[in-house]
Amino acid sequence: MVLNVSAAAIGVSAAAEFGISTQMGAITAVATEALIGVMPMGADLDSVQFAAVLNAVGASYIGIAIEHLTNRGLFAEAQSLAAATYVATDVVNNTALSL
Repeated sequence: MVLNVSAAAIGVSAAAEFGISTQMGAITAVATEALIGVMPMGADLDSVQFAAVLNAVGASYIGIAIEHLTNRGLFAEAQSLAAATYVATDVVNNTALSL
C-alpha cells in the first residue's frame, strides 16, 4: 500500500491547531473573571442563589474549555509526531532503495 503524505501540510495543520489552542486559552483566561466573579445584585436570597448558579455555570464552562484546549493540544502534538514519522520513514525507505 502506497501512502502519499505531505509532512509539510501536516506540520502546517499542527501549527494551526497550536495557534487556535493558544488563542482560545488566552480568551478563556481573560473571560474567567466575568464567568466566575458574578456578584449578587442584592442582599436577598434569590440574588445570592442566582449569582451562585451563574458562577457554577461559568466554572463548568471553564472546565469544558480547558478540556477542549487540552484535546486540541494533544491532537496537534500527534500531528507533529506523525509528520516527523513520515519524514523519518521516507528517509529510511529512500536509503534502503539506494543500496
